[in-house]
Amino acid sequence: MGYDISAHTVGITNVFLNDATLLAALGGPGDGVTQERLYDTKGIQNPTFPYAVFQFIGSVTERTFDKIIELANWQFSMFHQDLDSPLDKTTINDIFNKLTDAYDDAEATMAVAGYSVTWVTRGPSFFLPTEDNTQQLTTTYSIRTEKSR
Repeated sequence: MGYDISAHTVGITNVFLNDATLLAALGGPGDGVTQERLYDTKGIQNPTFPYAVFQFIGSVTERTFDKIIELANWQFSMFHQDLDSPLDKTTINDIFNKLTDAYDDAEATMAVAGYSVTWVTRGPSFFLPTEDNTQQLTTTYSIRTEKSR
């Protein structure tokens, strides 16, 4: 049995949807159709800014006598566009801070069906300006889950 991406996606999305300050930073709560401007794998064409995208990067499975341990890496990218002040990073930094407040050490709030979440750790973060004055701030998270064999 491999890594259950669907169950982990639901867990990640629910942390987001249950954090009112993160929702507000991204202009939500929204209509519930677009997950309040949080997209899985890629954004949409002509998005409303700001928004965020998360995607599965990869995982490593470890098996012990009685457990299956999954260590998965997920990437979160936040996007903001301010054509009047393209160099002002205030909004993108605010979104980043609210995202890290929600996900840093989220093992207490993240529920993944069939697994226990043992830790959530943030990895490297980086800023990527684009040609159309869209600001992108990206960070990664390692999420360790385990379940009985």
